[in-house]
Amino acid sequence: MALDVGGRIIADVRCQGVGLRPNVGSYELAFHLMVDIFPAESELEASVQASIIGAQVSVAKDRAKHSTSIGFARPHGPFEIVPKSHSTRNAPGLHLRLQPSEIAALESLRESGDLTFRLQMIGTGRAGQHVHQVDEDISVPVARSDWIEKLRDAGARNVMLLEVPLPLENASEEWQGVVGGLQRAEEQYFNGDYASCVGSCRLVMEELGNQSLLGQGWNGEALPRLTSDRKKMTKREREVALWAAAKHYADQAHHSGSKGGESEYFRSEAQFTLALAAAAVARVRAS
Repeated sequence: MALDVGGRIIADVRCQGVGLRPNVGSYELAFHLMVDIFPAESELEASVQASIIGAQVSVAKDRAKHSTSIGFARPHGPFEIVPKSHSTRNAPGLHLRLQPSEIAALESLRESGDLTFRLQMIGTGRAGQHVHQVDEDISVPVARSDWIEKLRDAGARNVMLLEVPLPLENASEEWQGVVGGLQRAEEQYFNGDYASCVGSCRLVMEELGNQSLLGQGWNGEALPRLTSDRKKMTKREREVALWAAAKHYADQAHHSGSKGGESEYFRSEAQFTLALAAAAVARVRAS
């Protein structure tokens, strides 16, 4: 982006990358800029300067023309562009705090695609005695794989963007089947393979029941009691019935169409199933 102040281009501003890091109860989205300031060839040109207060940030799925505003990113310190007699360079950052729900909204917008952030730089330029408004745009594409990696590094994936914990760490050998299935489901969810995500959640629920020493066929015994003598069921029996219902819901993702299977699942259905599976596993491992 060429930064123009009163018809004089004084710098080239570009984004070198996007970062995401956790804060207490939130996340910080950082845009790492590189500013090449062109030399001033006269005293008059040296008087042309700019002060950036931040950027209005919007985002679009892939490279769509329509974008959605997500907030105002600010520098942590002064962001001044002052030409000197020689070329100079600095690397400021613009930072935007996001709540977990806002990260979840970004994921809903992204679905399984890429993101394009748009920064509308805002500030004040001075050319001698004249004051000009700075209003320039930078487009920052972020590939799906890069964004998923940023979510992982920031720990956002482990909260599944719904504040439902994904118990993926420190699993004992006996829990590897359950946790491994949950990891696969989570990866499939982020990559937009929703049918496979639901199918993996079915295996997670099945393994969870087996791992909880309920014995083979536990789910077939749990569901009938909901219609036969549900009022006599204990809290534990009712919880197991919930597991069985979640497994039953996901069964169609495990079968072909000729056997009553279902191959098309939407993001919300995969998110619903993954939330159930993750919550069930987290509760059992915490007990």
